Order: sequence, then structure tokens, then C-alpha cells
Amino acid sequence: MKSILFDVLHNVTLLMAGFYLLGKLSPLPITRESPRMTRVYYGLALSVISLLLMQMTIEAAPGVMVDLRHIPVIVAAYFGGAIPTTIVTIAIIIYRFSLGTNLAAFTAFGFIVAVALGTSLIVREMPPYAKRTFTLVTIYATALHALVLWIVLPKQILLLEVMSVVVPASFVSSWLALLIIRDIRLTKQSLRMLHQKAQLDFLTGLNNSRAFNEYFTDVKQRLILNKQSVVLLTIDIDHFKHVNDTYGHESGDEVLRQFASRLRDGVAESGYLSRNGGEEFSVLFEGIPLTEVLPLAEQLRERIATSPFRLATTDLSLTASFGIAAYDETTYQIELLLPDADAALYQAKQQGRNQVVLFSPNAESAVSFQE
Repeated sequence: MKSILFDVLHNVTLLMAGFYLLGKLSPLPITRESPRMTRVYYGLALSVISLLLMQMTIEAAPGVMVDLRHIPVIVAAYFGGAIPTTIVTIAIIIYRFSLGTNLAAFTAFGFIVAVALGTSLIVREMPPYAKRTFTLVTIYATALHALVLWIVLPKQILLLEVMSVVVPASFVSSWLALLIIRDIRLTKQSLRMLHQKAQLDFLTGLNNSRAFNEYFTDVKQRLILNKQSVVLLTIDIDHFKHVNDTYGHESGDEVLRQFASRLRDGVAESGYLSRNGGEEFSVLFEGIPLTEVLPLAEQLRERIATSPFRLATTDLSLTASFGIAAYDETTYQIELLLPDADAALYQAKQQGRNQVVLFSPNAESAVSFQE
């Protein structure tokens, strides 16, 4: 009995370590909607775990060796869908028949296929993260395991002795595997949601300055391999302090929300829109030429200037100033894109506000001096 317990513990340890490493394949939970190659890697990794489990057999009775190869199949069918399930199932079948073709091999073939198909059907019909679902899957797989033993072990006394070991080990191992993987996946989803919330401005729902900085860093890294146009549009609401002083901060917050909504509608999916603080906003365009951004900026300016902001007590007309810098048309170093766009925005303010100004290297010294 002591030897059996050690064998079971070794198998469980391998499963837990393997599933932990599987979690490193993707920062997001692997699902049926994951990229195809991610699901292929998932299936290959589960195949390795299954083949290792076939080597780490459990001696359930003298001369009778069993293993837990079916658990990675359950995991693949439960979480990954058809691609990883097919890969791990085929890997197990090929390896098993390479050892010989007999009743045990064909029975194992039917067992693995039944586990894969049955688990897929159960998960399709029931909520995947519910405990009753993976409990039902575990009972189903354990019952199939017992049926295989009944087929290949005809001696009644030996059969009962083996089942007394294999059935509890199969049930507990499968249930623990599904429970742990579920918890890892839910933790990933929670962390992803927290990360997304940390990237959003609480008032407007736009990306915040932290998200902008991270995105801009990614853009600069992509330029190393793929040089393309990058245009930055910085925006500032004109005389916004007057809004807060005259109508109160709640009205000011409402103006910011409506302003963000107009920017979102105007930019759509063409640029990366963020609120960088206060009444300052920015839009980063990647792979879009300056000749397309300039008319878009003018449309945004006009949309803001011609449509009053609706507050609780009044309709308020406001304008905004825009500064634009483009790599590598006005700015030859990507690191200078933000200060150049800010310089153009400052120039728009100095020239009377409510206008779009494109950064000019020739005006840089004058703008800097005025600051």
C-alpha cells in the first residue's frame, strides 16, 4: 500500500507541475477561441504529460500496472476544444499501439476516444466553470476507467483489488486537476480585468496616461522591425478652468465625459485614444499617413466647436486646440514625438486657440522660448 501511495503521489505531482507550466503558454486562459497555434502547442504539451504518465505507472496489484494518461485528455477536451483534444488523443493511441496490438491496446483506444468525446459533450451542454460540471466529467471518466479494468482483468478477486486502488486515484486526480486548472484560469481572468481597469480613466472610460505610455513604448519597439508612419495628436479643451470655476466640478466632469465621447465617435478604431490628465487628451495613429490625420483633426475641432455641451442648467459652447507631430515627417526621432506635439499644441493656444497646428521644426526655438 505504501508503494501505491507513492506512485499516486508521483503522478499527481507530475500533473500539477505540468498544468502549472501549461499556464505559462499564454497570458490568457486557453479556450476554443484562442489562436490556432496556441491550441496546437497546448495539445502537444498535454501529449507530453500523457506520455510521461504512461511511463509513471501505478502497480495496483502484483504484476498489474495502470496509469492516468486520460487526465490530460479530459483537460484538453474540457478547456481547449477539438484541436488539442485530437492531438493528445492521437499521440496516446500511436504510442500505445507501438507497444503492441492486443485486447488491452484496443480497449485503451476505445477508452481514450470515449473520454475525449464524452467530456466534450458534457462541457458543451453544461457551464464549464461549475463544480457540478467537472464532478460529472470526473465520475464519467472514472466509470470508463473501471469498465476498462473489468474488460482486461477477468479474475474477480484481482479486479476488486485493482479497482480499490485505481478508481479512487483516478477520481481524485481528475477532480483535483480540473479544480486547480479552473482556479488558475479564473485567477488569470481576474488579473486581466484588474489590469484593464488600471489602464482606463475612471471618468471618461478612455485609456489613461499609464496605458498611453505602455502603448507608445510598444509602438517604438515595433518601429525597429517595421518602419511606418506614426502621428500623435494632442488635444486640450480651451478655457476649461473657467467651466469648473463657473459651473462647478460636476459640470466640468460632465463636459469631460461628453468631450471624450465626441473624440471616440470621431476617431473610432483608427487611433489609440487616451486622456492624459485634466482636460488633456491624445490620439496616437500608427500606420496612418499625416495627410489623413490632418483632415480628421479638423473634423474633430469643428465637431467640438459647433455642438454645445449639454449640462443640467445650460448648454455650453466650448472649443479645443490641437497639436500634431508626425514621425518621420515633422519629427525625425520617435522619442521627440510627444514633446513636438505638445509644442504644436502650445503654439495653437498662443495663436488664439480653436485651431489645429502642425509642428514645424523651424518654430521649435520660438515655442520653447515662450514656454
